[in-house]
Amino acid sequence: MDSEDYRASHQTRGPKYDSAIVSTPFDAYMDKWEGHHLARIVPQLFPNGIPRYLDFACGTGRITQRVESFATESYGVDVSESMLDAARAKCRKTRFVCVDLTRDDADLGQFDLVTSFRFFGNAQDELRESVLAALTRLLKQGGRLIINNHRNPRALMLAARRMTTGIDEVDLSHPKLEALLRKHGFEIELRRPIGFWIFRAKLTTARRLESALADRLERMFAYSRLAAYAPDALLVARKVA
Repeated sequence: MDSEDYRASHQTRGPKYDSAIVSTPFDAYMDKWEGHHLARIVPQLFPNGIPRYLDFACGTGRITQRVESFATESYGVDVSESMLDAARAKCRKTRFVCVDLTRDDADLGQFDLVTSFRFFGNAQDELRESVLAALTRLLKQGGRLIINNHRNPRALMLAARRMTTGIDEVDLSHPKLEALLRKHGFEIELRRPIGFWIFRAKLTTARRLESALADRLERMFAYSRLAAYAPDALLVARKVA
């Protein structure tokens, strides 16, 4: 893992970030299934709507846009004003605040749901710890945290690449992430693997990932226990301490 502080990595990427997030067929595939799972999980957790919702490290509002319609009050925070400019253009219901919640108190109150996507897999250990401490304070007792890990080093596809290159590119395995969550007072309630069946890079072409077979395989391998070996996965955690 690069020791560079991840806080500084996206300061000026707002205008280009949305195109980058789906820049390859596999990136687009992860985005599609993250949205698919959110659209089903959030109404199940909050059948009467989310009283107060926060998207942490919201970037250009990719996840905020998918969840804000379920919320009475919706907030997004990020350290990059250029990312928030793009988010404001697409999310009409959400209040966006440029703030580093690990260093500053934005006086936002507490929330029933917090999401954070494409963050923890990229951040360094110190930042992961600081963010989870901040999110624990921001969540009400019993509130939910939905996050993803899209850089799982134990994924079948990455394991195959590591065997051929000898390079260990990433460090946040699902056991490591879940241990961090438990350390900060969370209980894992739900796991949803994405892309478990993709065990070789040759399977990540648009022709394969946009096929009906890919959809069938994704649903076939949706078991919670497979999240530990999938290249992307959603975790739902409840604040219990």
